[in-house]
Amino acid sequence: MYFKRARIPGMIKLTGEQAEALGQFRLVLDSGEGSPLTIEVKKLLDSSQTGPYLDKVKNHIGATDKKTAASILIKRYAFLPVIYLYSMTSWNIKLDIRPENITFVSQEKDGLWLPCFSFIHLQGQEIEEEREKWREDALRTLFNGHIFPVLNRIANEANVSILILWENIAIYLFWLYEKILPLETHSERAAEDFEFILEKASGNLFGCEKTNPLKKFDSTKILIESTGQTVRPRKTCCYSYLTSSGKRCGTCPQACRIK
Repeated sequence: MYFKRARIPGMIKLTGEQAEALGQFRLVLDSGEGSPLTIEVKKLLDSSQTGPYLDKVKNHIGATDKKTAASILIKRYAFLPVIYLYSMTSWNIKLDIRPENITFVSQEKDGLWLPCFSFIHLQGQEIEEEREKWREDALRTLFNGHIFPVLNRIANEANVSILILWENIAIYLFWLYEKILPLETHSERAAEDFEFILEKASGNLFGCEKTNPLKKFDSTKILIESTGQTVRPRKTCCYSYLTSSGKRCGTCPQACRIK
């Protein structure tokens, strides 16, 4: 459960108000029971369990193949970095995202599979040093220490391009820093963090030796005349149309193509 005593020295518990704020990004108080699609993250990283889990996801969403299941899984998983980055930027808190501390909780809403995240201990470390150095360490913990191992395991198991999975992470990072955080009190800090993540962060912070895997997806936005919306077209296809819904996402590179 959430508000147990912290188990790591230097950790602080998030408040009820903070937990409520993170609820908008699919943080839940209950780890859930009974669903075969609820899984502890440490098990998701277990090579003996990744394949069977992807098969369950594939069957549940009506995906045509395992690579489609993998892509949709990571689109749902992208809310974990959203939770983490919101906490980092808004409160200067580096959340405890050790795989053994998190459960990926299966939930349904309006007929869609929209999993959430439950923390055994909803806790984190406050900033204790110069912020730029602290931010760099926080990003390394998130991307190199957690997201890259998850993406790498899923990509290898499903034989899907890891670039598709990175873009699934990127689209929600753009949403957080362009749509959500600018409306809040720390908009200047949010702009600085966003610039660092996209433009200045080195590849090693993400588990990549040479390049920042998110920067390449920061493409020019275009106006979709049929909807009147301005969107950033994806550079890769997430395969949403290969599920039982048959629908393409709103930033599909095919649907957004200028004719």
